[in-house]
This record gives sequence, C-alpha cells and structure tokens, in this order.
Amino acid sequence: MKSKSLFLLLSIFLLVGFTHATKKKTQLEQLESKSIIGDFDGDKKADTLFEIHTSGEKDSIITEIPFIDDYDKTVDYYFKNSIRTSLKSSNKKIKELDLGTSFGVYCLINIGDNNNDKKDEIALVIDYCDFSNLNSCKIYTLCNNNWKMINHFSIHEAAFEYAEGEQLDPNIIGDYFKKKDGKWFYADALEVLESDDIIVKMKPLKIKKCNKL
Repeated sequence: MKSKSLFLLLSIFLLVGFTHATKKKTQLEQLESKSIIGDFDGDKKADTLFEIHTSGEKDSIITEIPFIDDYDKTVDYYFKNSIRTSLKSSNKKIKELDLGTSFGVYCLINIGDNNNDKKDEIALVIDYCDFSNLNSCKIYTLCNNNWKMINHFSIHEAAFEYAEGEQLDPNIIGDYFKKKDGKWFYADALEVLESDDIIVKMKPLKIKKCNKL
C-alpha cells in the first residue's frame, strides 16, 4: 500500500515539475518601439512621439508577446487579442494617433516643416497584419492637437528588406521617399509598376496646411 502511495506521489511530483518546466520554456518576443523628436504643434518646444502597443478591450500597454514561429498564426494572435499600434506624444495635449491592428510601423520619420506652418510633419508606413507586400506611406500633420493625414502614396515593402550585416537608413524609404536639396521627393509604387520606364521618376512632395484641408 505504501509503495502504491509513494508511486502516486512521485508521479504527481514529476507531472507538476514537467508542467512547470514547460511553462518556463515559453519564449517571448520583445515589441519594438520607434520614436522621433520634433516640434509637432508649433509651440517652439521639442516633443517626443513614440510607438506603443496595446491589447484587449481596455487597451492595456504591452511590450512583449509569445514568440510564434508561423506568420499565419501570428496574424491570428494579433487579431484575437486586439493588439493595436498607436503613436503617443510626450505632450499630453496632443491626442494619440491610432494606427489599428498591426505589428507596428516599418518607419517613423520627422520630415520637418514642409508647408511653412511652423510645425513638423511626419511620415510613416504601417506594418499591417496582412498578406500583401503593397503598402502606403502616410503623411500626417497636427491640426488642433489632432493628427490629420494630408498625403499618401504607394510603396513596396521590399524597401525595408536588407541583407545580413546591412543597415537601413531610417530617414528614407528605399527608392520611394528621399530628401534632396532640402526638399522631399517620392515615387508611387503603383505608378512605377504601371510604367515602362526603367528609371524611377520622383515627384516633389506637396503638403497642404490645416486650413486648406
């Protein structure tokens, strides 16, 4: 009888130990948080704009998720757990910019004041939880402490691919968005695909002021 009891206790101990070890082996993936500094509201003071990730109905801020070595399952996890990306400012007067369910942003760029309204505009590309390589660069400006999209153009996500040991310039988007002689130029990926030209033609970026939107 004692031997049976001892065997039962030993079995329970091993099962608990195995379960505990299995839980400890769960790998976690750190979520990246990009940030930029600029005068986005025109008060002549520098603010920090940074990327945050939230989850659930209460939008609880998260910094990591379980590591999932499968793209389809990762997409399912993000939607099932309502994981969203937002841009939050160190200036509490500036409202958050909700970017929806996504893995984050490929890039977040302060492009300076391009419409002479004494405020810096931003450019960003969202890393959507989807199955398409065609994306868009969105240009935002701050209007009465609310972010407004004032321009956008198509880009291909291959612009963010790089070889091992290579580093991407965080202030450009491949051949789609660059600064030259103090001005920003862009090329629309859809127009490039539809064109027979070998050389990509870039156009100057035009940005309207808030009162012209």
